[in-house]
Amino acid sequence: MKSNLQHSDYRIRKLIGTLGLLLPIVLPIAKGEFLASISHYYYHTLSSLIFIIILSSFGLFLLSYRGYKIDTSTEKISDDFLTNIGGLAALIVVLIPTCCYDSGNEAIEKLCNTPLEPLFGHIDKTFSTIHLVAAGVFILCMGWMSRFKFTRGSDDGNHKLYKCCGNTVFVSVALIIICIVIEKWITKEFIIHDYYVYIFETTAVIPFGISWLVKGKAIDDIRGMTNRMFKRK
Repeated sequence: MKSNLQHSDYRIRKLIGTLGLLLPIVLPIAKGEFLASISHYYYHTLSSLIFIIILSSFGLFLLSYRGYKIDTSTEKISDDFLTNIGGLAALIVVLIPTCCYDSGNEAIEKLCNTPLEPLFGHIDKTFSTIHLVAAGVFILCMGWMSRFKFTRGSDDGNHKLYKCCGNTVFVSVALIIICIVIEKWITKEFIIHDYYVYIFETTAVIPFGISWLVKGKAIDDIRGMTNRMFKRK
């Protein structure tokens, strides 16, 4: 199976992993505060640019990724198909942003009540639902790759890590859904009401970022670079 993997795919894995780690960290730094969700950073000038660049890069890298050829005896979905779905979903997240309201920021809330919404922002619930579904599909595809695709074949010593990362992604998405149900049909006043989407998006994105970095042999690259540095000394 290893012979089926293109060398460029290792670079794409590292890039996807790096973007996954950066996304929930860089956006709050750029904005200077936490918002209700990662998607709401679209409504601030600097973080909007970062959000668009990172999500667009996710989409393009995933569409470029091929992975291993499908083993028809044990698999029904190929790496290529799964990452294409994830890549298209990431691009939809960029093209159709989340609803302008409920960001947790007063300035953004005021902006939502004027016709001067930044870029292609909106207050349409249907578009917001499309965005939410696309974001979920994107994250779940990444979790599926970690949990089921990276654990094929003989154990490279990291299968437990991949499974843990994939399971964390699935649990995080499930918790977002549970909190949405609680908020809409039970009560809006619960302890993490303002930031639960951001919290669980972060606990989904960082684990899949870690798994993609490890699968891309980033640790081997760091180890090799460190060894070369010590040899020079």
